[in-house]
Amino acid sequence: MAGSLIDSIVSKILPSSGNLVGVDIGSGFIKVCELSGGMATKYKLEKFSMLALTEAAIIEDEIQKKEEIIAKIKTCIDKAGIKNSSAALGLYGPNTIIKRMQVPEGTDEEIEDHILWESEQYIPFGADESQISHFVLGDNEGGGKDVILSAAREDTVVSFEELLTEAKMTPKVVEIGLLSLSNLFEVAYSDKLGDFKAGVAIIDFGAQSTKVMIYKNGAPIFCKEIPMGGALITEEVQRQMGLSFSDAEDLKINGDESGNLPEEIVTIVDAHLNTLYDDIKKSLNFFLSNSNEEPLKHCLVTGGSSRLPGLIDGLEGLLEINVEFFNPFRKIKPSSGFSNEELERIATQGCVALGLAMRSL
Repeated sequence: MAGSLIDSIVSKILPSSGNLVGVDIGSGFIKVCELSGGMATKYKLEKFSMLALTEAAIIEDEIQKKEEIIAKIKTCIDKAGIKNSSAALGLYGPNTIIKRMQVPEGTDEEIEDHILWESEQYIPFGADESQISHFVLGDNEGGGKDVILSAAREDTVVSFEELLTEAKMTPKVVEIGLLSLSNLFEVAYSDKLGDFKAGVAIIDFGAQSTKVMIYKNGAPIFCKEIPMGGALITEEVQRQMGLSFSDAEDLKINGDESGNLPEEIVTIVDAHLNTLYDDIKKSLNFFLSNSNEEPLKHCLVTGGSSRLPGLIDGLEGLLEINVEFFNPFRKIKPSSGFSNEELERIATQGCVALGLAMRSL
């Protein structure tokens, strides 16, 4: 099997020193982040930078424009003024998987052997070609252990690590993005975890996909990646309006010269969101119908496409639960150098990078 169980792919944040630089290489943006402090002393946002990638620089998790990505990682690091070269790298896409599972009681070695054996049936891209890791959550009611299994294709891990290496960064940790978001949630909402005892849905609306996670009792209990994101809206605006991709993206986000969205754009956005809402509801209903979990009462949203007009209201109407924006700054203090506009953008688009930057050596 390619790669033994490695602690880098899935983990809980544990107290230690030497924070890493969070590097989130998404399909639309490069984001880098540096925090100071930690669990005991509270985190502080010190540095953050992000740059847009050109169209189709990354498709799903396949790197198409390697030199551009490397150059923009370097630019982001320089722009932020980051001197630390040790990084935590986030992964997404169809070549990654997160699965909560139960294993029999046993020694660490016996648990690891059982997970390796069971992983064959859960990893669609092949356990033999993957790096696999796990984290033991604790005892379950059946007398065994609850664990989080996480895996990524070996060649995907290597190709993204090479991007950092060629950008003069040293990848110390590789983590699947939804787990970074889970770790950030635990810190940012540490005082409200009791309110979320029935579970909370956390939805990341990205450029090429939408990630749905249900968090309960200290860990994700359900993760689903839906291959629909904001870039599909941009492409449809581009096609219907005869614009370049960048101009279509600008029109979708900022509206026309008056700051209003043209009726044609509203129609495109609504059609896309309605389809996406249906897929989200199907995913949540599938989970609830195949488990003994209580109905959800809360949902937090993040990601660049989460600010699309009408998204919060539409999602609340569909799910019939309270929906609000994920706020990482409930517990993470920003340094004085950030404007309110920058902080709003980081809260919307930088949550995975923040979660990665919580990792330490």
